[in-house]
Amino acid sequence: MPLPVLAMMFCTFCIGTAESVIAGILPAIAHDVGVSLAAVGMLISVYAVAVVLVGPLVTAATARLRRAVLMPCLMGVFVLGNVQAALAPGFGWLTAGRVVSALVHSTLVAAFVAAARDMAPAGRRAAWGAKVTLGIGLSSVAGVPVGTLVGNALGWRATFWSLAALSLAATVLLMRYAPPEAAPAPAGPRRRGPADTGRRRLALPAPMLLVALVITLGTAGVFALYTYASPYLTQAAGFGSRGVTVLLLLYGAGGIVGNTAGGRATDRFPRLAVPVTLGTAAAGLLLLALPPGSQWAVAGLFCLLGAAYFGAIPALNTSIVTAAGSSSPTMALTINNSAFCVGIALGSWLGGLLLARGHSLPSVAAAGAALTATALLLSLAGPARRGGTREPAAAAAGAAVPRRAAVPAARGTAGPAA
Repeated sequence: MPLPVLAMMFCTFCIGTAESVIAGILPAIAHDVGVSLAAVGMLISVYAVAVVLVGPLVTAATARLRRAVLMPCLMGVFVLGNVQAALAPGFGWLTAGRVVSALVHSTLVAAFVAAARDMAPAGRRAAWGAKVTLGIGLSSVAGVPVGTLVGNALGWRATFWSLAALSLAATVLLMRYAPPEAAPAPAGPRRRGPADTGRRRLALPAPMLLVALVITLGTAGVFALYTYASPYLTQAAGFGSRGVTVLLLLYGAGGIVGNTAGGRATDRFPRLAVPVTLGTAAAGLLLLALPPGSQWAVAGLFCLLGAAYFGAIPALNTSIVTAAGSSSPTMALTINNSAFCVGIALGSWLGGLLLARGHSLPSVAAAGAALTATALLLSLAGPARRGGTREPAAAAAGAAVPRRAAVPAARGTAGPAA
């Protein structure tokens, strides 16, 4: 793996860990700062809202910066957010620290994925993007469990200090092995005036918004169940607490395999990758809604669900960049990352609503299957299926040009996705 790609994967590992590790140290934070568990749970929601609302604005505001400046500076902001959380004298300052980290989340992941795709050999763009987002999958398998152990053993502040130190090390590595700048965009048939440029920046192509809707619904379907995986596995499937830990690790391990395989499959079979992965996820959720035949079957389905969900990420990343047309790949992938966050929040809300109204845990899996199946149908009806999936010529050319520094205005980046 090229060292710039490895450095960016290290950064996404830190970002993914910071986003999710808070769930493992919520009780410790609630006890220490003197607020309810429900109030501390808002740290997760506030982070997601900041990613969704502010991410595209940060991407637009930094669009003309060179990658060699943009990436280390935003990682520096991310480090400061974790330092602020570690030093927070109270809940308000802790929340502010989380928001500071969230401000740069989408733009960073988008920039990393876009840079990896630009560096890729012909026909390997999705696979190289998946290498970067592999860091997020690894964070669920290693970063979050270790961060939780550190917090339980040394206090929740130690978790944030560890994240800050790890993120600083990733930033240094990124500065040492910086990815190449994006290729200059080809000249258009005519010069655009300021009014044209403004309209182009503000307008989001309808096909890209359709892909974002597919991402939102597909993610919501998976997270309707995954959010309540622990009670599902103990109450509906009969596993013990240790079994839950093993199965969640299995889900993450399946995700790592799926992310790698999904990137390669997207490059080889671009039209099939999205429907196959979403269809597999919907089928897995539907089978989990049925009475479990055996615990082994449930274990296998959880691993399959992780593989399908993470396998869909590089496929959906490629779809949204393709659907964006001549728009910035970075902005497309930032919208992509926001769609994933909205889907996570929607799925968690739907699962909680069903349980609050007395529905069973398997019915939550059934509702998740319905959402993911809807995403599958939308992906089949989308313009990418009707008109092919070739990426814009400018984007495709970017992978083949010499790796010389481009003009700052030509930089393209990408979102969480891989």
